[in-house]
Amino acid sequence: MMNDTYNTESVNTVTSVFATRADAENAYKALLKLGYDAEEITLIMSEETCERLYQYHDLDHDNNRTPSLGKGKKLQVTRISDALDVFGRFVSIPGLALVVAGKLNEGGQRAIAGTVLSDEYATYFQRRIQEGEILIDFGLHNVKERNLIVNLWENYGGYSLVRKVNNAA
Repeated sequence: MMNDTYNTESVNTVTSVFATRADAENAYKALLKLGYDAEEITLIMSEETCERLYQYHDLDHDNNRTPSLGKGKKLQVTRISDALDVFGRFVSIPGLALVVAGKLNEGGQRAIAGTVLSDEYATYFQRRIQEGEILIDFGLHNVKERNLIVNLWENYGGYSLVRKVNNAA
C-alpha cells in the first residue's frame, strides 16, 4: 500500500492501477460484489488502452449524459465494458487523452485532480495510465472494508493509495 491515512470522520478514497484487463475486471467485480454501485466507481484509462482492450470509441463529449432506461429500472453494470457503455466519456488533459467511466464530477476529478493527489502520486498514476494500465478510484463505504479491498486488490497486482479526502470534488 502506498499511503495509508485514516480518519473516521472523513471520506477515505482508494485509488489503484492494474496492468491487465483481467486484473482490472477482477478488482472491479470485487467492488460490485461488496455492494458498490457502478456509479460510485471511477475508471480511468488512456484512449489508446480503451480502444485496444475494449474497442470503445466515444464521440460523445457530454459530461452530463445519463442513460434512459425507463421508470423504475436500474442499470445493470457487471463489468468494465458495461461501465464504459453507460458512463464512458472522453477527457483531454495536457499530454494525455483519457476515457473515464464514472461520475466525472465526483470520483473522476478526485482521482485526477492535482489538488487532491500530490504531484508525486499524480505523476505516478499518469505514467501508469500512459503505459496502458487501468486506474480504479472509489470512496469506501466503511473503514472495515478498507483492508479487505486493499489486500484483495494486491492479488490482482494493484497497490492502492488510500487517502483521506475532506473536500472531494
